[in-house]
Amino acid sequence: MNPRPLARAGLAALAALAALVCGAEARADLADDAARVARVWAERGARVERLAPLFLDHGRGQRVVLPVTFEPGCLTLALLAPRTAEVQVGPADDASGSTARALLPLLPRDPADSPSQRHSSAGVLAIERCGAARAELARIAVELVSARAAVELVLARSEAPLAELREILPERAGGPLAPRGDAGGPLEPGPLADRLSRADRLSRADGAAQITRTTARAGRDGAGQLELPLLAGCHRVEVMAEAPASFPHRATDVDAEVHDATGRLLARDHADVPDARLDFCLGEAGPVTVGYGGAAGAVPITFSDARWPLPPHLPTAWGARARAGFAAGLSRRRAPDPRGEPILEALGAQGPTSIPFAIVPGRCYLVAMALLHGDARSLRLGAHLGDRAAHDAAADRPEGVALTFCAEGETVVRFDAEVRGTTPAWALAVWPMGTASP
Repeated sequence: MNPRPLARAGLAALAALAALVCGAEARADLADDAARVARVWAERGARVERLAPLFLDHGRGQRVVLPVTFEPGCLTLALLAPRTAEVQVGPADDASGSTARALLPLLPRDPADSPSQRHSSAGVLAIERCGAARAELARIAVELVSARAAVELVLARSEAPLAELREILPERAGGPLAPRGDAGGPLEPGPLADRLSRADRLSRADGAAQITRTTARAGRDGAGQLELPLLAGCHRVEVMAEAPASFPHRATDVDAEVHDATGRLLARDHADVPDARLDFCLGEAGPVTVGYGGAAGAVPITFSDARWPLPPHLPTAWGARARAGFAAGLSRRRAPDPRGEPILEALGAQGPTSIPFAIVPGRCYLVAMALLHGDARSLRLGAHLGDRAAHDAAADRPEGVALTFCAEGETVVRFDAEVRGTTPAWALAVWPMGTASP
């Protein structure tokens, strides 16, 4: 007999038993809370009735018919669910149990509140109607906004309003809500000349070798595109729009994307800030197209391109995209430039790959991985030396990753590379980088 099906069956049985136990404990807690509410309300002179609990799934409402009698006094319904559950209650005039959102919802207890569907807080909700308004509770629908849960129902008849649930169940009471603030208007980016000067200073501080500017004019809708001829290297293209001096005017929130000559997306910036910044690397000179939008109309647009040359000693056999990916990985990690030719080059495809490699104790190494073709959702690279490891990872259409490490007494390192995406292929390169500090 194969023991594996039996083991799987045993695990499934244990999981089912755990779910039953946890569910039973949760229902016991709810039952205790419902009993406490019923007891306190009864001590205050109410006639209390525990109704059958509901077992609900997300988005599937259940119709509840309450025994409403036309007599003086108030009728109060308490609904209790797990604290992480959110319950909503509305009128149900059909037999399907739908909350019938198109109908007028039940009004809150305070008539001054705006009409809205009633939602629970910390898993509890109380609805109270007095006098003729008791008829509104004759048929209701209860629905879960959250996942599956049990809901306990407690119905009370009283001559006057009863105690609030937060007084009976203080552990479920929420704190006071802060008043809504005023976020104010959109950011004013300030003079274009000041923003360009600030961008230049930051790029120079980061070691940019060259900064060039190109100007254009946006369309009436604040959008447009421009082709830029760029040299090989890593680029920081910042797209800035002139803000109109007159008020009122549309907000300046420039979003931009850059594509290479084949249409491949190199970088995008859709952040909620006035200017857009695009960081990418090119393995060879060629044109790119920058598309943008979000300017305040037909205003001047400035493209500031800061360039860093490609590091020396990048592999050339795998093409321009691989060179760009190696450069992107090194730039993102602010790794030092390679000091010589690679001592190891390897290729791989989608999924995990392990590569053992002999190293020299006391020497440091630089490792980078770059895409050759395809698209990647994520890149992961690790270097494992005994009980020590170094890692780098990138997501959102990455082109390269890199890391450095120093061997102590180890003579072998294991490189673990993993790529997830659409038909990706990658190259890995290792460079020696001198000796470790004593």
